[in-house]
Order: sequence, then C-alpha cells, then structure tokens
Amino acid sequence: MTEAHLPAIRLRGLRREFGPVTAVDGVDLDIAEGEFFSMLGPSGSGKTTVLRLIAGFETPTAGAVELFGKDVSGDAPYDRPVNTVFQDYALFPHMSVLENVAYGLRVRGVGRAERTRRATEALDRMRLADYGARRPSQLSGGQRQRVALARAIVVEPRALLLDEPLGALDRGLREQMQVELKQLQRDLGITFVFVTHDQDEALTLSDRIAVFDAGRIQQVGPAAEVYERPATPFVATFVGTSNLFDDAQSRALLGHGGIHAIRPEKLQIHRGETGDGLPGTVAEVIYAGASVRCVVDTDAGMRLTVLEQSSSGHASVARGDRVRIAWAHDDVRDLVEPETAERRAADDATTDPETPTPATASA
Repeated sequence: MTEAHLPAIRLRGLRREFGPVTAVDGVDLDIAEGEFFSMLGPSGSGKTTVLRLIAGFETPTAGAVELFGKDVSGDAPYDRPVNTVFQDYALFPHMSVLENVAYGLRVRGVGRAERTRRATEALDRMRLADYGARRPSQLSGGQRQRVALARAIVVEPRALLLDEPLGALDRGLREQMQVELKQLQRDLGITFVFVTHDQDEALTLSDRIAVFDAGRIQQVGPAAEVYERPATPFVATFVGTSNLFDDAQSRALLGHGGIHAIRPEKLQIHRGETGDGLPGTVAEVIYAGASVRCVVDTDAGMRLTVLEQSSSGHASVARGDRVRIAWAHDDVRDLVEPETAERRAADDATTDPETPTPATASA
C-alpha cells in the first residue's frame, strides 16, 4: 500500500489489560486520513482506553498502534503526530488564554514572536481574538472549550483526538459546538477521532462510527448504516431505540427464526380491530415534542413502541385504544450475536485479501 493510501490510524490486535480487567479486547481498526471518526459506547466499553492508546497515554498489553504508516506503540505522547482535547479542558489557570494556547509551541522551542503569531491566529479561528489577555476562570464553558481546541490545533497535529469534549456543556451549547467542530474539521482537513457516549452526537458529527461494548467493536460503518442496519442486538438498542424479536417471536411473526429488530418510526399504527397488522392495545402515549411515542401491548404477548411524527402534539390514538401494528418487510433487520458478527467479519476479510477493510471486530 502506497503512503498516499495508508490509513491515518491503524490498530491491530490491540489489547489493554489492567490487572484482571481487560479494557480493550483485540481491536482491529483503520481510520482514514481526513475522516471524522467517532468511537461510541457506554461507560466502561473501552472507547476512551483506545483513544489513550492512540495518544500514547497508555501502553498496549498486546497489539500495535500505527500512525501514518509508523508503528508508534512504544513512542511517548510528545513523539506522536497527534494532539488531544479533554473533557475538562486541562487549561492552566495561572496563564492567560494566549499563553495557554501558545504553551505547546513554547515546549517545542518555537520563538516568542512566532508562537504569539500562531496562537493569535488559532484564537482568531475559534472566534476568541479579543480574549487572549483573560484567564480561563473569566470564560464561559463554551469559550474554555474553544481555547482547548485552539491550543490543540496550534501545533498543527496530523490527527486530533477528542475525549468527550462536549460532555460538560449544556444541551444548547453542545449543539452549537457540534456544528463548530464539524466545520473546524472540514477547514483543517485533518483526521478527528471523537469519543462519546452520546448516540445523537456521534450520528450528527461522524463520517463513520465504531460502536464499542465490553472492550470490543460491535460494528463499524457510516452513521446512517449503523442506525439503519445495526449488526447486533447491542447496536440496535444502544444506537437509537429498537423493537427486538427473539427467535421464538421471529418464528411466530416473521415465519423464520433468528434475532430481528425494527425501529419504532418504521412501524405504522392503525385504529380498530379489522385489517392487516398485529392487534393490540395502547398502553401508553408519551408526548416528546416533535414526536409522540406510543407503547402497545400486542395480543401476541409483545410490547412494541411506535414513534409518530406530530406537528400538533397529539397522537392518532389514545391510551386503551384497540389498534393494529403493521410494518414493511424491508424495514425488519436481521441481527446476529457479537461472536457471529466477528466470524462474519473475519470471513469477509479473508475472502478478498486485496480489498482493505476499514475495520473489523476481532476475537
């Protein structure tokens, strides 16, 4: 593979153990240069440990970390062409904003005039040109986050690692910063690796997403693919909401076995007892702003959730109504257990060895 086609980040058989606890359990992953890539998962899923392994803050128990074609598994953080933005910002309280931004350049031996110029440009990029003389304590949470980003990009890393960087912000500010982060990544044209437990955040920002659970990757793909075609029961329930059919339910409702899922918005709810669809009784109707969530206890013994869009704030049904639930065959997703998914990924990788795989989950 030529240097132009090398991934920005390549992880091979990556494993990290902390005593008896395996935090990362054999992760294989390629992240392309210039990609906005998110690692999504619940607390303890291994996503932050993987980010720290890429940054060099942790050393792998086994496996390798490659950055732009070079194995950096044993290199110190300052010898890697990446920089990290943390959730708590990690700003120096005794330094001015400009001094905070220029700090990394000072450590690298850049002269005073040059580092002042570059730090000022970085602050200007983050719309903080007039804040250089202030201390971090004089800034809002969103402003401190922008300072942390300016400090990270001023040293011109080839990849930026972001560890839950918006976690301390309120919802409105988080949404604003999501737009700014995406624009910043486009402007810089470098790889962003973003760690989050927030599914909406990952879906909004990412070119591709890796969904983590128990130290392993459950699925990797474009945001729309991960949402619309989840590979495992965990992905179906963690990324969005799904109605799951176990093997017995699948056989009864679909005519064949296996584990299946369908998103609530893919279901149609109709009032009355006659016509096509699965009969049931509305148990709850929950108003959620632009949508209404209807919980239906079906006569088949299943509880299904239906999501209706509603401009008026009212559902088409009420609690206690008899209804029928229908769906399109193509909207039902065939799921596999994680071990089966891993075997399929391994089989796909060996079937066509000339085709690079962006990511696989390894056993």
